[in-house]
Order: sequence, then structure tokens, then C-alpha cells
Amino acid sequence: MKHDLEEWITEAIMADTPVIIVEGHDDIQFYERLIIDMEKDAVVEAVENIEGYNEGSDGVINCIKDLQQKFDERDENKKYILGIIDRDARFYRNEIPDYLGLLILKFYSFESHFITQRNLIELIPNLTYVSNRHVDVKTINYIEDELYKRDFVDLYYFSLEALKNSCEREYTGIVSYSDEAGSIFSEGYKPILSEKIYAKKNELDEFAISKGITYGDLKYIAKGKWILHVFSKYLTSKIKQLKDACENNDINKCNFCLTGVNHKCLWKVKGNFQHGHVSNIITNYIDETEIKYIKDRFKLLA
Repeated sequence: MKHDLEEWITEAIMADTPVIIVEGHDDIQFYERLIIDMEKDAVVEAVENIEGYNEGSDGVINCIKDLQQKFDERDENKKYILGIIDRDARFYRNEIPDYLGLLILKFYSFESHFITQRNLIELIPNLTYVSNRHVDVKTINYIEDELYKRDFVDLYYFSLEALKNSCEREYTGIVSYSDEAGSIFSEGYKPILSEKIYAKKNELDEFAISKGITYGDLKYIAKGKWILHVFSKYLTSKIKQLKDACENNDINKCNFCLTGVNHKCLWKVKGNFQHGHVSNIITNYIDETEIKYIKDRFKLLA
């Protein structure tokens, strides 16, 4: 049974339990984990479960818009209601809503917060036999090198193409944010799309300049599911190369390889794993430096 918004918020205030309204099914676990970690009592609910509202950012915006009167009635009500939306492409269309009780993420979407070096360091011991202390600067540089020189560069131009398609009504893009990551970054389809997108590289660079975008802004323009897919797929392959990298002294050499017992290399993977497995592990980590601003906003709730 769906919530009646007015009754639900009134109950939340009376029960002294804040309500956090999110875009949909995928978001709930992420925010509930933050709430639990803070030992805070709050309810996280998808906006589609409220009568009269559809899933997605527009649903959350409309819901919070309709609650502005609640904030006017009593300033204390701000402590009991919070809507959260992805920043997505609206920032570059100058369509950022300005409502009390609305938190807009700083990156394109919540999945982008998982793409950090800290989470990479946490991931490796889950898939190999090393501990965190083995993952030094030399190892990180080896792992990330091609990611930032190749895969994320491709993602950057795919994202620019999707953003231009989203911002310019008359523009017909080769890709759009509605495209599934598994499709456009598949081994069979990505080379075809890449050729077409890179043929427009100069045009996309000009568009980036007009919007004040640089390669360093990747997490602001790449759809969260896209960047998580590319990151996870790259690591699925790269981590399986670490044993050879250890033998070749490309990374921090383990003691077994130093003594010539290469078959016991600590960088050897524990078993075969696929892209989906890596993606699931990464999303189990929370990098506190990335989500501090979200927790800081939660602290303002009752």
C-alpha cells in the first residue's frame, strides 16, 4: 500500500523519525547503510511508493516541491523531511531546483561515489592473497595506468556525447544516458561507437570548453552505472595480471616470488571471478571522504 504523503509526513514528525525520499529501488540500500553507520533512526523510501508520484528525480522534486508549505508552517519540519536526487545532466542545462529539504548529489549519480582509490585498495585483498599493506603507490600506479590513459578517456568522450545529446535539443547523439552500460561498452559494440564518437572529438572538446568541463570532471558527467561498469570491467582483467606483474617486478614483489616460489605468489587471484562479482564487491565499500557531505546533511535531521 502506497503512502499518503500528508499523513506519512505527519506520522514521521509525531514519531520523531525523519523520512528520506530517494529516486528509486537502486538507491535505498546505499542511503540506509549510511543511516545505519551513523546509528541514526530514519526511514529511506523510494518516491514511487508515495501516492501520486512517479519514480526518478522528477518524482522526488515534485514531492519536495509539494512539501514546501510544510516547511513554511514550522521551521522544525526541515528536520523530518529530505529528498535526495542525482545531480545528473540538469546541472549543465541550468535546471538545478532550489527547494528546502532537497539534497542534490555532487556527482552525476550515487554509484559514482564508489569509484575511489581507497575502494580499489580494499578490493584487491578480497580477490588475491595480499593484505592492504602490500598495495603501495607503485602497485596502484601500475593498476590505474591504463584505466586513466585509455578506458576512462573513452568513457569521458562517451559521456560528453551523451551530455551534449541531453543539453542540445536539436542534437542527435550516438549514445544517450538511457543506454545500458552492458550494451554500449560491450566488446562487439564499443569499437563501432568509439570510431563514430572519436570522429567528433574536436566538436566534443569544444562543447566541453563551453560547459567548463575537463577530463578531471569525469564523475560529474559520467552516468554512475557507466563509470561503475567500466571501472569494474577494467579491474576484472587487470587484477588477474598482478601475479605476472609480481614475477616481472612491475609491482611490490611478494616474499614468495622473491625466493623463487612463484606458484605461491600472494598476488595470485583466489579463484575465477567475473565483472559482476567485482562490481558487487566495490559497492559494499564506503569511502568516508566521498560521502562525508551526505552524512553531514543527515546530521541536520532529527
